Amino acid sequence: MTKTSGKSHKFGTFLGVYTPSILTILGLIMYLRFGWVVGNVGYINTVIIVLMASTITFITGLSASAIATNIKVGVGGEYYMISRSLGLELGGAIGIPLYLCRTLSVTFYCYGLSEAILMLIPTSQNMLFGYSLELLTILFIVLVTTLSGKSAKLVLKSQIPVMIIVGISILALIIGVLTKDLHAPTTIASL
Repeated sequence: MTKTSGKSHKFGTFLGVYTPSILTILGLIMYLRFGWVVGNVGYINTVIIVLMASTITFITGLSASAIATNIKVGVGGEYYMISRSLGLELGGAIGIPLYLCRTLSVTFYCYGLSEAILMLIPTSQNMLFGYSLELLTILFIVLVTTLSGKSAKLVLKSQIPVMIIVGISILALIIGVLTKDLHAPTTIASL
């Protein structure tokens, strides 16, 4: 947060909170891993897993809201709230894994983006020295790191087109489900 003429610049609720939260919720797990979960544990167990995760998230949200209403939240977001509520020792003990989680999530999401892009390219064309997935992931990590080094606001603004694409894909899914008969996808082996 930079200060210019006594007024602090903030990212706002939409750009700083809503967009990253929605993209995290509707991101890699939902699009690339949700089908895998359904295939491995079944529909009923998947619904149970989602309900349990939603309950934990809801309770965590209520706890964060209760803490945020009692203190003025400074730079650092959830780490600031935890360290001021539980003390610096527990805040540091929670803050280090939180930092590692956020750092590793960049690699996780870049890997998922690379995997999704390579699914669209035929197998014979997407092999670049045999390491296309890894090279594309590294490219995205470098791109995100460069954007972050330039400006956090630039990174947050670059998420808006991604959120629009995710919204269009959800709309297309809903339209497809409502207008067509459902059937199992054909596999290459069955062709």
